[in-house]
Formats: sequence, C-alpha cells, structure tokens
Amino acid sequence: MTGKTVKAVRLYLEKTQEEFANDTGVSVSWLSRIENGKVKPSERLRMSISKIFEIDGEFLEVVERSHKLLP
Repeated sequence: MTGKTVKAVRLYLEKTQEEFANDTGVSVSWLSRIENGKVKPSERLRMSISKIFEIDGEFLEVVERSHKLLP
C-alpha cells in the first residue's frame, strides 16, 4: 500500500484528514506524511483501514493498480 492509495481511500470515503486519522488511530501529521510519500504506511494501518471501513484487499489492489495506469 502506498500513500497515494491511503489518500484515494480517504477521499473515496469523503473523510477529512482529521476524521480519517481519528478513525484509524494515527495523528493528522503522520497521515499527511503518509499521503505525501514521506513515510510508508504500515501493515497495521492497512489492516485498520480494511477493518474499520470494511474495505477488502481486492478493492485496495484495484486502487493500487489504477495509480500505475494513471500519471
């Protein structure tokens, strides 16, 4: 999972950074660093996103692949 994927999921869910950070248990500044590619999202965050928002791995894979196809 990349920071672009995290941001895409957040936007898909129509959440602000603050809301998404609170829901997933990370700070807003950490989420911003993830979304901007400064740090890599942890497996724990990926699992939290999947569980909290009921998003399966297949959906995350589609989002990941779409980033490779689009500039």
